[in-house]
Amino acid sequence: MVNERRNFIALVWHGFFLALAQTFAERNTVLPALILSVGGTQTTLGVLTSIVIGVPMLAQLIFAGFLNTKVYKKKYLILGILLRVFAFAGLSLTIWFYSSLSTEMTIALIFLWMLLFSTSGAFAGISYTDIVGKSMDSPTRKKFLVTRQFISGIGLFFSALVARQVLRGFDYPHNYQVMFAIAASLLFVASWGFMAIKEKPSELKHMQNSTLKILKSIPEILRLDKKFRYFIYVVNLTGFSLTIIPFYIALGKESFSISAGQIGNLLLIQIVGMILANIFWSKFVHKRGYRGVISVFIGFQVLLPVLFLIASHYYSMTEFSVLFFFVGIAISAQKISFEGILYEITDETNRALYSGVYGALSLTISLFPLVSGLLLNSLGFAIIFPIVSLIALTSIIFVRILRV
Repeated sequence: MVNERRNFIALVWHGFFLALAQTFAERNTVLPALILSVGGTQTTLGVLTSIVIGVPMLAQLIFAGFLNTKVYKKKYLILGILLRVFAFAGLSLTIWFYSSLSTEMTIALIFLWMLLFSTSGAFAGISYTDIVGKSMDSPTRKKFLVTRQFISGIGLFFSALVARQVLRGFDYPHNYQVMFAIAASLLFVASWGFMAIKEKPSELKHMQNSTLKILKSIPEILRLDKKFRYFIYVVNLTGFSLTIIPFYIALGKESFSISAGQIGNLLLIQIVGMILANIFWSKFVHKRGYRGVISVFIGFQVLLPVLFLIASHYYSMTEFSVLFFFVGIAISAQKISFEGILYEITDETNRALYSGVYGALSLTISLFPLVSGLLLNSLGFAIIFPIVSLIALTSIIFVRILRV
């Protein structure tokens, strides 16, 4: 009980400061605005989104075989987060020298740093999932997920206010340089929580220690574990709508010529939506379970692409901005439901393995940003966004039979 309480506090500490750091490098607003500001296109934005969202999924497969054989994973968790600190610091330094670099070199360096950030995040993510899973029993884990969301929400709000002032108060590109320097510092402080964790050894039953062996195990896992199979279906079908969120910024820039200050406003509105949703999930999870939360997520992912299209064509920047409040709610629902379901359908003997399989099978999340960037350039938002909504709608079929 003593170690469980210690780990609970340590993991909440990490979650709080991680949330602060993520605000200053938010992948759906700040990063898209940066890449478009330095001269990137929708195709470039698609590549960046695949790196930030897709690479961690695929990298989980590579690292799962290695980590699945490790009794203790804390040191790998700390290594992963310190590499992410280094990546943010490198990105800040790149922006510092922006004026002496070509557009192509700047974009290439942004890709390089975010590739390091995303890959090391996958390395840390598998270890994190395993440690959280074995540190608490199921009721305590549910309390932790909701508590972490709530505490993080408080930090998110204040950090969003600061981030908005940084984006407004500093000239471009120094505003982005300061943003990523702050992100690196806060992420380093977040790592202190991991250092305080008292980790118990994992039981090792699934000894797949190579990517090839894990790939060979996938058919059997999907055949025997219906819950995991249905979960993978939902993840992939909603992955299309999840990965187009950064393209809402591209749509806004095309329709309203969004400024850096307005990016700060959108970030703040999104964070407020996440905070208010986090307060609501505590009771909702107990009444409806994670299936209820994921249903809310799907509902928003079906509606939002169409609503953004309508707002960009027939309304002003004000109405367009309000929609980011609902983006925040959707992101909050996705985080708590996806993570919660993965914990519920695994245990410490297979959690690292399933995390790797989960990454390998999340193909749409990995590949769709690349495809969407190309398709948006050729077909436009008016065609692609409704198609994405329809695909997300089909996922409700599997949610109805997913008992979690």
